[in-house]
Amino acid sequence: MAVDSSLQLRDFLTVFGLDRANIKKINIYHEKDGLIIDLELNVHEHSCPVCNTVTTKIKGYHLKKIKHSVLNPVPCTINYRARRFICPVCGKTFYEHDPFTFGRSKLSVETVYNVLQELKRPEATFQYVADKYHISPSTVSNVFDNHISPARRPLPECISFDETYAFKSSDSDYICVLLDYIDKKIIDVLPSRRKRYLIDYFYNIPLEERNKVKFVSFDMWHTYRMVSKVMFPNCVCIVDKFHILQELSRRVTRVRIDVMNINKKSKDQLEEKRKLLKQNHQDLSPDDSDKLKKAQINYYLLKKFDFILFSNNPKIADPNQEKKFNHVLNRYCNLYDIYDLLMNIDEQLKEAVKIKYLIHLFYKRTEYAEAKKELEDIIIKCRTSKVRTIQEFSNTLVEWKQEIINSFIKIPAIQKKMNNALIENRNKTIKLLKHSSNGYTNWKRFRARVLYTLNDDISIKI
Repeated sequence: MAVDSSLQLRDFLTVFGLDRANIKKINIYHEKDGLIIDLELNVHEHSCPVCNTVTTKIKGYHLKKIKHSVLNPVPCTINYRARRFICPVCGKTFYEHDPFTFGRSKLSVETVYNVLQELKRPEATFQYVADKYHISPSTVSNVFDNHISPARRPLPECISFDETYAFKSSDSDYICVLLDYIDKKIIDVLPSRRKRYLIDYFYNIPLEERNKVKFVSFDMWHTYRMVSKVMFPNCVCIVDKFHILQELSRRVTRVRIDVMNINKKSKDQLEEKRKLLKQNHQDLSPDDSDKLKKAQINYYLLKKFDFILFSNNPKIADPNQEKKFNHVLNRYCNLYDIYDLLMNIDEQLKEAVKIKYLIHLFYKRTEYAEAKKELEDIIIKCRTSKVRTIQEFSNTLVEWKQEIINSFIKIPAIQKKMNNALIENRNKTIKLLKHSSNGYTNWKRFRARVLYTLNDDISIKI
């Protein structure tokens, strides 16, 4: 054994729980492809796996070459001289106990453990792990496939449905993610969000288990509502408030863009007119000059400060905030002043923003007992609005009326309202896993990787 390898030897023995007294021969040395450990264990009595006869009779030896990772970043190979015993009674031959590997694997237990720990991180690819532990990507894939095979979790009381673009199958471009809202664990990941597939999947789960589901939350995908009502007879359906508000924001944004385009068209026409007049040494009339200046300022405000229309920043409602000079507006102003200017550009935009603010307050302050009446009042305001997109939004509120009201129910187990914020967070991790690996083609492996990465209680199959 090399003189400078005492520390390596101590680390090696510690990892495998070996005593120096149990080692008959050991030699550690370096070669061009890494560190080599030649090893032979002392002879111990072994019981025959067939007749349980205790024996120390040796039939022969077999050299096992085992990849080991404890000394990263240096590649390490254990040349283990394994004995094969023979039973003097029944003649059965068998290997001595191998403390380094699982079964006939050529990777050490420590290497397998380290590989699986690395794959817990969604950004870790099979190629990255392979390079780190000096093995091939296919070996890393095989280690994962052989040791990680997560089953579906039992259906809980509260389930969140959502989909994300992460795996393209022959049936769908989206996967369906099922989350236990209370336990914060992924129940399962499905390769399709289509109605036929979801009904087949849940139909194979016993009705007794499906009856335990009390609350289901989802976005405004009609399939989730239909499947929930059919497959979970005792459930209350809840539509996620963030998707309702997101749809409302799109409507208000449409109004803002329409108003901005009107001002841009007016600005462009007047600027073109001024350009033509200038060629004849003329200038715009005072009335046209005022219109041009107003159109330029309106376009600037709608283009640059659109975020103010959707922000919950308290500074917007405070006129006493510090004012800064704006060169385009040629005045000192703060966010409160900017908001006031925006609201005076167009009456339809002003009405749309006010209804948006009203619905935000509805979600922020309303309790379940008042939710139905408050929502009906909002629907009437939207229906009677002069803004076409807000009138159309009232149809969305009517269509999802009961699910919106249900979103104000506090779940008894946690005394909190249910939404899809948690599952959206999990979807970010799933997308990171997909993007970091440039996509998966093996569904079984992708599903196992998602569950293994997101759930901290997945057992390792030995």
